Amino acid sequence: MVNIPNLITVVRAFIVPLFIMAVHYSNFKVALILFIIAALSDAFDGFLARRLQQITTVGIIMDPLADKALIDSAFVVLSYIHKIIPPWLTILVISRDVLIIVGGWLLTVFNKVDRIKPILIGKFTAFSQFLTIFFTLLCLNFNNFYLDIFLKFLYPFTGGMTVISGISYVVIGIRELGSE
Repeated sequence: MVNIPNLITVVRAFIVPLFIMAVHYSNFKVALILFIIAALSDAFDGFLARRLQQITTVGIIMDPLADKALIDSAFVVLSYIHKIIPPWLTILVISRDVLIIVGGWLLTVFNKVDRIKPILIGKFTAFSQFLTIFFTLLCLNFNNFYLDIFLKFLYPFTGGMTVISGISYVVIGIRELGSE
């Protein structure tokens, strides 16, 4: 269904390749602006969907995919092209997302699609991943000593959150697959 929240999600999805190009070509100011627009649109489309009571199946599927595309691509280009984010963190983030996607697919195959719901630790993890990208881009734009020190603590924190939420999703998924 075409509605304003879904259109905002589509726009966010189209921002992803522009963001990747900006980071790839070291245009970190544009990358930061695009990332902020994408992050704000993520919050805004969800708010609008709930407020206008326009939550759709398309939106439920597209919104997290657009988020994962933005987060995962940001981690990849900032880790492997610019070698800023540690590769171990990128591997954790992408592995967790693959687990979630495979788990969602399995629940769908076993006709338990109605049981696919985000959990609170998953939302906190996504937020910490967004913060990690945001502060990394800030550091690239402003080359601040304090931002660099902050990132040294933020990377392991985000890694820990990613592992904990990944394990949580696996445990919940196994429980749901085993239930009638």
